[in-house]
Amino acid sequence: MNNVKKKILSFLYREYYLFWASGLTAGVYTGSKYHLFNPYILIAEIVVIILTLIIGILITRKILKSEHSLNISNHGKINIKFKGSKLPFRETSRSDFKQDNAKLVILVIIPFLILFVIGNSIINIYKYNESKSIFLSLYENKSLARDNIVIEGRVSNHPRYKYGNLIFLFAADKISIYDYNGKLNSIFNTGELINIKLDSTGIEPILRDDHLRLAGNLDKNDPKNLTAGRYNETVFTAGCGDVEKIESSNLSYRIFSFRSRLYSCLKNAFYKNLEIEDACIAEAVILGNRNNVPEYLTESFKGCGVYHLFAISGLHISFFISLVYLFFKRVRSSYFIFWASVIFLVVYNFLVGERASILRASITVIFILLAKEWNREYSHKILLYLSYIIIIIFNPYFIYDLGFWMTYGSMAALVFIYPAAMRLAGNISPFLKLKSSFFMRIAFITLSIQIVLFPVLAYFFKEVSLISPVANVLIIPVFYILLSILIVSSFVTIIWPPVGGLLLRTSPIFFEYILKTVKILSKFDFCIINFDSFPVKSVVVYYIVLLIIFLTTCMIIKRINISKKMHNGNLKF
Repeated sequence: MNNVKKKILSFLYREYYLFWASGLTAGVYTGSKYHLFNPYILIAEIVVIILTLIIGILITRKILKSEHSLNISNHGKINIKFKGSKLPFRETSRSDFKQDNAKLVILVIIPFLILFVIGNSIINIYKYNESKSIFLSLYENKSLARDNIVIEGRVSNHPRYKYGNLIFLFAADKISIYDYNGKLNSIFNTGELINIKLDSTGIEPILRDDHLRLAGNLDKNDPKNLTAGRYNETVFTAGCGDVEKIESSNLSYRIFSFRSRLYSCLKNAFYKNLEIEDACIAEAVILGNRNNVPEYLTESFKGCGVYHLFAISGLHISFFISLVYLFFKRVRSSYFIFWASVIFLVVYNFLVGERASILRASITVIFILLAKEWNREYSHKILLYLSYIIIIIFNPYFIYDLGFWMTYGSMAALVFIYPAAMRLAGNISPFLKLKSSFFMRIAFITLSIQIVLFPVLAYFFKEVSLISPVANVLIIPVFYILLSILIVSSFVTIIWPPVGGLLLRTSPIFFEYILKTVKILSKFDFCIINFDSFPVKSVVVYYIVLLIIFLTTCMIIKRINISKKMHNGNLKF
């Protein structure tokens, strides 16, 4: 029993950041269900904060006292037995166990509770501010004419078409209210976001960062039209004849106009030099806009389990940072290169927009560059946890975003599941030489990602493809080549568009291979598991079982290695 307890404590000490992230996630999720401005919830959270602080102070004092007794305590030693013989792997006193329990409280339990409260508070602050929305107040004010409203502002995201309407998020700067006779009643200056449903019949294309004046009315929001999972109870509906593009002279307008021109430069290069299908994929892969990808292509990529290729990931950032280093390679100052990389990451995040995958990759790269600048070691696991905590605090609504869970699920598979699977397979079949086989590594990476993302795909898509490992092995090597061409050509297009266009024209052969492979593999309908529903409870249970299997596998691998060392006579005591 003590041996099991020691292993559990050892895992908790190694992976305490995991419980920090879990506490923050649990706080955000429960906070989305219960409001902070409920007085009972507020009182309960204040009590939790006070209790955690008191417990932390008491445990810290206990540790300080116990440290003085460790030097003179030699009683209650425990010997771990292995195959009937006593092996002095580690002698642990009872005071050591007390100290371990104290460290457990400080490293795991108290931070878990504190981050739970932080996550709960953040999401409720968001929801409280949104409950005070001017648009919501106007909708609920029965004395005002809700059908005669004019708003001005900027299109905040890429519009998407749905059932003949254009759906997008709008950053409103000014709201003008008119009475039933058309006379101006009142004007509000605001910086709020609202969902727009616009009749798209006969209107000119509307793009992100366009500044518009819209005339329409407020209505209750359909949950299906929510953008980016935002909590918003109202929607502004406008007709096709009630839209006018406007200009402004303020600094914000100029900044977003620059982003629009930069985006249009790259987008035009894709659509000018590539076929329509290829250009849509290039726009999704490089610029993060999947709205223009045809529905049949999206379903084909989902059907064969390679939809994750559309996400901007750490691979993109690695290529871009490599280009930055290549461009500034003559500069001897690592400090200059670091800040050039940071500036580039900020600009690229601004160009693409708020995407969980690129934010995660950017934060990770910045931490790695800092570690190299300071000659410090770093852990990919800790970087994964820290970036997770930073992003959730930055925008708690990411817990409802598919891209967020896909990027972190994929990275968790690469950091935890893939190394364990490779070690286990190597111990079982050492003659396969898995590490030296590129395709075997791709297969194990894909299988690991599939295992971790199974509940995510089942929850969001209600289906999971079993042919995904085969599809990834066939497509990913070619996709890496295609991605490098697209990134280099995009980088060159900004500097010299004609040369960038020439580089783009070398990519159609790779697009053709990928698209034909996807279309063929997506026809195997019998390889798709469909779910009527996959609730959050099932997701949590799945990951708990997966964690138990992972820990058991690690213990098996450790015992196999110990047995091999003892058999070879290499284990020293």
